[in-house]
Amino acid sequence: MGEKWRANVAYGPAGTRVEYEGTVYELIQPHTSQIGWEPTMTPALWRVARNQDSGSSHHSSDHHHSDHHHSSDHHSSDHHHSDHHHSEEKPQQQQQQQPQQQQQPQPQQFQQQQNVVAGGIPYQWVEFNGNFPQNVVSQSNSLGKTFVVARAEVQGGKHPGYADIRNKNCYTSYGGKEVEAKKYEVLVCEPSRYQWTQCSNPQNINGNPIQGGNENDNTPLYVCKINRDGVPYFGKTSPKASCAYYGFNGKEHKVENFEVLTFH
Repeated sequence: MGEKWRANVAYGPAGTRVEYEGTVYELIQPHTSQIGWEPTMTPALWRVARNQDSGSSHHSSDHHHSDHHHSSDHHSSDHHHSDHHHSEEKPQQQQQQQPQQQQQPQPQQFQQQQNVVAGGIPYQWVEFNGNFPQNVVSQSNSLGKTFVVARAEVQGGKHPGYADIRNKNCYTSYGGKEVEAKKYEVLVCEPSRYQWTQCSNPQNINGNPIQGGNENDNTPLYVCKINRDGVPYFGKTSPKASCAYYGFNGKEHKVENFEVLTFH
């Protein structure tokens, strides 16, 4: 199979081929991908390739991704969820798979969309209702996995972490343990208004940190990105900490090399 479909990638030109859930697709309309715009959901943008050989990979600009493989990473292996495979004999059925509550996008709609928030702050936390909204802050890896910046309530506070778009669970950490949540919020922000900023001291962040949540004593928590063997994860830090924390494999891990999500 060819290169896997990922979110936040500028796909083009027409005819570009990608793999998604075991099926090869050809690009119809160049665009920058987002969560919710998977090939199975967007027949205006992708069609099932007649030739299911992998062929050549796409010519795209990858905005955020690291192309490393990590076979022992249990989150990268889909949290025990298996992918659904489609055959080339049923392209019509694939193209008709649409979420009942999500309107089918058209080619002209696939431009950078803005989420304007009152007060000039370009981001907001949105309760997850089963569908990931447009402009959700996310990152994909070379295995085709995509994680979304999310936060969940834990012990009287709101703690940042990440949601897996396949099993739709949120993963954060607290008290030395990984915490899994099914009720959580996701972060939405204008793509041009945020960036990941290297951080060595959470008490002196270069830029405006996005408020990711708080401890139960109202200590603010910031959203962090951690790279574990080439796979990005989202976690948290605070002005009282000297490191970042994230949940993985049932435990809370801490690292000193991380980035903080800031806005401008």
